[in-house]
Amino acid sequence: MSFLPQNYESPKSSNNYMKLQDGENRIRILSKPILGWEDWQDKKPIRFRLDEKPMKSIDPEKKIKHFWAFIVWNYNENQIQILQITQVGIQRSIENFDKDADWGAPYAYDIKIMRKGEGVNTEYAVNPVPHKPVDPAIEQAFIDRPCKLDALFLNCDPFDKAYDSFDEFMCGSTIAPKAVIEAPKRSKISIAQFNELNKKLDASPAYKAQIKSYLESRGIHDLFDLSLEMYDGILKGSDKANDDKIEHKKTA
Repeated sequence: MSFLPQNYESPKSSNNYMKLQDGENRIRILSKPILGWEDWQDKKPIRFRLDEKPMKSIDPEKKIKHFWAFIVWNYNENQIQILQITQVGIQRSIENFDKDADWGAPYAYDIKIMRKGEGVNTEYAVNPVPHKPVDPAIEQAFIDRPCKLDALFLNCDPFDKAYDSFDEFMCGSTIAPKAVIEAPKRSKISIAQFNELNKKLDASPAYKAQIKSYLESRGIHDLFDLSLEMYDGILKGSDKANDDKIEHKKTA
């Protein structure tokens, strides 16, 4: 007779930040990144926006590092977390996926980051997983746990629930140094809507190129920035473009 129930796994402690472990780290990226520079003081990170890089580091023995930070679903921990990466190799790999027409923005597929070694001998390999829609449970977890990444620039907790209802927020008991910060921004369309539209646009390259040109002329470079009204219009247009494509094949 087994002492513990079958398939029992001990609960994992909740952690807001993902740390890359030895072996496979599988993630789904759920947000745009914030980009900046990270310095250290008294063993605490100090982060600066991309256009605010300090002239020199606080500790001459530690270089200021360029960082990306974004919201992910960590499959190993089964929870929403923030992943910050300063490793140039990982950044370049994700950037290459983003620019590759066969992969595109990393919202539509999982990514596996393999970690091996320790210290200066640590190696990383980054591999995309074939496209598939995000699990509805992951999307719901993302919605249920709002995260304001910009709070990292103020050494505040991005998961502070006060962000849900206030344009101003407190860091502990002290008002944030920049006083008033924008209320948390969330994509106007959902991840599921993004995936649906992206799939339909891929099915009609000519219409996709037309839409891309149209959006860029209006300063929109990411489908996540679409309003719901624009999303509905483009979705209907993609349906018509695909119907016309099918009809053309029938009559050819």
